[in-house]
Amino acid sequence: MRLAVLRLKESNDRELTAVLAGRLAQLLGSRLGTGRLQVVGVPTSQRRQRWRGYCAPQRLAERVAARLGWTLLTDFRCPGDPAPRKVLRTFQLRRSRSVQFHYEGRLSGTVVLIDDVVTSGQTLHQARLALLRAGAERVEVVCLACSR
Repeated sequence: MRLAVLRLKESNDRELTAVLAGRLAQLLGSRLGTGRLQVVGVPTSQRRQRWRGYCAPQRLAERVAARLGWTLLTDFRCPGDPAPRKVLRTFQLRRSRSVQFHYEGRLSGTVVLIDDVVTSGQTLHQARLALLRAGAERVEVVCLACSR
């Protein structure tokens, strides 16, 4: 799975994205159904978005939304540039808990939040809080891999 996530993040492998999103759609569809849900990927920082040219979690969310007929949310942003958690020291980790995410507009109902890999869980936590602040009643979180 580690190699698959690296390929997804670094080489823009669209075939792999389709396969992984298909599997996610099967799992999410069986757990949450195909009702009127909303889905979004954890946004990549602006710097990484420019460098890579895409956001891997949002690509997964696009495919899942298309497969399940869910609404794809596109106005979720990470205006800052958080450092990768795996390279931070303990004192830096404490200071970096303020990763800022922002959703433009108001939400309602259930939102499914997709990420590619979880290291500490802090990014998902902050992203979930931002969606709840925007009005989501419930946020279901799903990721491909955990680095622990």
